[in-house]
Amino acid sequence: MLVSALSETVHGHYGYVQILCHASVSPQNVEFTYSVNYNKFEYLRYNSTEKKVVGYTKFGEKWAEDYNNNKIILAQGDRLMQHCRLFRELVVPYAEETVKPEVIIRSDREARENEKAVLVCSAYDFYPKPIKITWMRDDIVMTADMTSTEELADGDWHYQIHSHLEYFPKPGEKISCVVEHASSNKPMIYHWDPSMPESERSKIILGAVGLLMGFFIGVGGLMYYKRKHTGFYRLPACLLPLQTMNDTEQQ
Repeated sequence: MLVSALSETVHGHYGYVQILCHASVSPQNVEFTYSVNYNKFEYLRYNSTEKKVVGYTKFGEKWAEDYNNNKIILAQGDRLMQHCRLFRELVVPYAEETVKPEVIIRSDREARENEKAVLVCSAYDFYPKPIKITWMRDDIVMTADMTSTEELADGDWHYQIHSHLEYFPKPGEKISCVVEHASSNKPMIYHWDPSMPESERSKIILGAVGLLMGFFIGVGGLMYYKRKHTGFYRLPACLLPLQTMNDTEQQ
């Protein structure tokens, strides 16, 4: 926690007060410091562990002596220390939590003649930041033809990372992306499924979407035609229950 109060004069001199709360996993390891700085020099600092003010300049030493002889001012340090402990109780437990990454392996480029294929292993929405991604080919760790981005912050305490692998495919081989993260006590292994090229998957998806769109457009056109010629519309027979279809035929 850092709170700074800045002040400036027309001559460019400036000073600031810095309040720091040092908190760790252990509730006992909490420390509060308060320092006064002016023109890049630290004049004095209060430390909650020592419960006293230390001066670092002649003026700061005189100021620190006055503070240390004032029990009311020193009591303010104890009060701020309670805020520091409360801050630790609120924040540190969340900081200790881990979020398991969502991992996706996809083909970024297929092999062509002398051009290698490229696979991308992406890990999304994980916390904390440190993570390690490696590639295995037939259970052997690969040490070349790999590049990775740095951990990229999403802006909401989560991160993402992308690792690329260049290779010439071989029939029957097994390629795996191995992710090591604090959210799991063992490496997480994800296998690449080369049964269908990425381009073919995209074609099938686009074809299915187009078929559905055509179906609904056709149904909508038929409903419009019925409404225009009869003043009301009726659903196509293919969408009616079986009993309704029989009644329609009898009429």
